[in-house]
Amino acid sequence: MNLAPPLATTHSGQVETSIADTANADKAIADTVITEKLAKPLRIAVLLGDAVNLDSHSAQVLGTFTERERVQICAADANQSTAHEPTLHESKMHEPSVHEPSVNEQRSLTALLGQATTAIEQGKLVELKFNDGNLPQSLYLLDGLRAAKLRLHAHAFIAGFAAGNETRDVENAATVANAALAAAKRSPAQTVQHQTVANTLNEAFVALRQGVTALAARTQAPLHGATDIKEANGTNHQTGYWFSDQHQARVLCLNLVAKNLAATASNPADSLLDSGQNICQSLVLTQGTQLAAPKALVDENRLFVPISGDNINELKAKLFQLLSSLDIGAPDTSFASHQLAFWFERYDANAPLALVLMAASSDDLKLEAKAMLTALESDAVRHHGQHFKTPAGSCFTAKPLGDAGLTFVYPGVGTVYANMFNNLHEYFPALYHQLEREGDLSAMLQSSQIYAENIKNAASMSLSQQAISGVGASYLFTNLLTQVFNIKPKMALGYSMGEAAMWASLDVWQTPHAMINATENSDIFNHAISGELTAVRRAWQLADDEAIVWNSFVVRADSHEIKALLPEFPRAYLAITQGDTCVIAGCEASCKALLAKLGKRGIAANRVTAMHTAPAMLVHGQVQDFYTQALKPEALKPKALKAAAQDLPIRFISAAQTAPVIVDSHSIGRAIADTFCSPLDFSALIHNATEQGARLFVEVGADRQTSTLIDKISHAHASQSTANAATAAIACNAKGADAIISLLKCLAQLISHRVPLSLAPLIQPLSANAAPLSSEVSPEGEPQ
Repeated sequence: MNLAPPLATTHSGQVETSIADTANADKAIADTVITEKLAKPLRIAVLLGDAVNLDSHSAQVLGTFTERERVQICAADANQSTAHEPTLHESKMHEPSVHEPSVNEQRSLTALLGQATTAIEQGKLVELKFNDGNLPQSLYLLDGLRAAKLRLHAHAFIAGFAAGNETRDVENAATVANAALAAAKRSPAQTVQHQTVANTLNEAFVALRQGVTALAARTQAPLHGATDIKEANGTNHQTGYWFSDQHQARVLCLNLVAKNLAATASNPADSLLDSGQNICQSLVLTQGTQLAAPKALVDENRLFVPISGDNINELKAKLFQLLSSLDIGAPDTSFASHQLAFWFERYDANAPLALVLMAASSDDLKLEAKAMLTALESDAVRHHGQHFKTPAGSCFTAKPLGDAGLTFVYPGVGTVYANMFNNLHEYFPALYHQLEREGDLSAMLQSSQIYAENIKNAASMSLSQQAISGVGASYLFTNLLTQVFNIKPKMALGYSMGEAAMWASLDVWQTPHAMINATENSDIFNHAISGELTAVRRAWQLADDEAIVWNSFVVRADSHEIKALLPEFPRAYLAITQGDTCVIAGCEASCKALLAKLGKRGIAANRVTAMHTAPAMLVHGQVQDFYTQALKPEALKPKALKAAAQDLPIRFISAAQTAPVIVDSHSIGRAIADTFCSPLDFSALIHNATEQGARLFVEVGADRQTSTLIDKISHAHASQSTANAATAAIACNAKGADAIISLLKCLAQLISHRVPLSLAPLIQPLSANAAPLSSEVSPEGEPQ
């Protein structure tokens, strides 16, 4: 094989030491071993050696190591000739002997790591050099304590390793893995194991890099054969965000198997060992404090071009300029990052008007620009303020609503869905890092159900699980919009249980994460108004053996028509009024009979919940106590606890009252209970918010449950009176759509309405010197 010496230390071109010369361990890998060095806990810091993931500080520090302190381990491509030809690294070395290792040495990563540990203990920096898809790659290894002293944040740590031969004994591979875990002092129960074939040293290096990348990215997707990933209990683990217990480091046991090639190799020298034997190697990796670089929100396949101007004519001139630059380029030339950066640099956040173009390619961008030009010339858009929006996301309004009436809207139960925004963490790793340090992110999103291998699990979630996951989704998106993009709402409201999500998400409750366990074990959610419906049984005075068949139906009907018939059907209730539709709930037979008399067809929700019906009033006190929570000091005005609502940074609007809610524990608990237990008139809630100044409604959570409703309600309200100001509703997520595209469409509309926000997360990846974190949030220390 074409290999440099497996480990060599250079100084001014001289061969100072060849660690391989001291490694007479050819037969050591024939038995399950753990190097004596592993008797004490091993902690080798590993950094991904590329410009994307290696931040400027790390690159600078690593560059300070002198040649005398640098060690290289080079692995050639497995497809190269077995004839030994000196590499560039070798050519610098003087004539004396260069140790050419045996085939076994060349292909045993653990043997080389054992040798590398000696160099690392001497304070040296070890660089693993290899090819991944013919692309040169490297990993930097150094002592974990020294890395900490140098303020280097490692992407991962090597905590232990072991190797052995497998002679038709499949259990021996598990023995090797357990030996590595024992050396690392890690429990198999808390470890994700991944097995892959690595017949060459280069393949072993590639697998090691994939493991480090998986830990740094907090996702198992970088591992090849992701479907082979098994947890200790043998169940498949989802390949989106790698959830872990709070304050617990992720641990990966990477099991490499070098299968015997004697029967198939064209060159006998390529055989690893004697016939019938395989080499098994296991490495235990733990997560480091450095996160993988975020994926770019904007790139050549996801174009986002903001254009600002003092008037429409200026916008048109800039669109013509954009089209000219696109026409000059070759037909197959993509819209390069420097071109995107040019338009971001020219964008003026203080200009009175702005439009955004979104497209999947430069050719599509031309079409979007031409469509925008046509819109800017139309009377409806130019003079009457009609909002222009294309399916791709390009948008403009000549009469921006601004942020004076910016209102966050929190959806209710039932909006979460399987695999919702499961790739979002790849674009905002620092945000996820922060959220998982603040609370149990896995429990917050109900990951075991939402991201289960069987997508039907999400649809069969209990009411308490849906409630927790819905609040978690809103909490995540609230932090994304407010912290990463610096969007500041002026008002907030919630649809049904969205009121609870509102208080949990906007930094009001002191310990919102404590609500997760409380909700999971709540009699209210699991029994009284869902499950066996004990509150309904009490209200209807049913015996224990009398069954309740409960359902709810969405019907397009006027609420007054339904109310007129309710006395005839005492076990049917008008639960929700929302624009031109209503929701009736109760005894399924009674609801169907009411619909028949109404002459309307209802759509069954097949959800068991007695919220917003008369039986729920029986648990009003319990609900109020449940949501009477301690508040954060900063949520209170310093002068008085019951400060005037209009003086607060955010006005919180409840469906239970017309005046904004006073921010104190008792008032909040009572407002949530009143909304929870009473019929919900969402139309009245939106009318009330509009009267208080709400203009731009942004739905913050999973899917787009309320956005369409708000548009219909506002349109109907505006048509009844010319005195009502224009409003708009925007969703930041949509089921079935790409999560990043949905988010960008939301941001584009906010820009067109001239809402102040930070473009840094969009601009940063366009810079060659982009930092590896997506926000100012920085990781602090490895979980213990």
